Amino acid sequence: MLNYNLPAINQSFYNAASAKMIEDKVKKVIRPNYGAIINRIFQLTGVNSELIESFIFIESSGDPAAQTPYAYGLMQVGLATASDTLVYEKASGRLSAGEEELVKKYLGDRWNLIANVKGGQRSIGKTFITKGDLFKPEFNILIGTIILGQLINEFTENGKPRLDKIVVIYNTGRYSKTSKATINHVGDTTSLVSKLPKGVADYVRKLVGVNGVLDVLT
Repeated sequence: MLNYNLPAINQSFYNAASAKMIEDKVKKVIRPNYGAIINRIFQLTGVNSELIESFIFIESSGDPAAQTPYAYGLMQVGLATASDTLVYEKASGRLSAGEEELVKKYLGDRWNLIANVKGGQRSIGKTFITKGDLFKPEFNILIGTIILGQLINEFTENGKPRLDKIVVIYNTGRYSKTSKATINHVGDTTSLVSKLPKGVADYVRKLVGVNGVLDVLT
């Protein structure tokens, strides 16, 4: 189980009434529809169920057909990001037998594209995940959670994941200007948020602030 302190910042995006709405949404929509999938993927990846639920709530409010111009499904994953995530998971030796079984279930023959990638490889220069793949709840949650697992592995300090940095990178993409500044940031969550664009700062508050989704669920 992951260990983190909540709230991580003495600021809020949601008020008390919204916090109750969050709790109801997770208990009445997300858990009944996706709880079994979330639990299985937690068992495979070690990423806490409530963290998975939190990203599903913030990204799509539990709508498997949610989409923006660049991201799709419950955890709002992009096609290139999903493809590169699987390449790196396989190439780095992180892909467990259980994860591999699920990936093969959805990719079929496309598995051969990444079966023999080289150690440390982050991309094959090809997008092989489709919108249809990401509209499937189990596959979407698997990929979103693998992304979180990779970020947790990279951004853990003193035994605790820096969820503020993780959520910024998940939200804006690893290679964005905001993510690059976040990766290099030295200081606590409050100091990080003070330097972020408002929309991204709000995302941090939604996840780890007072009345934030994780504050409600843990």
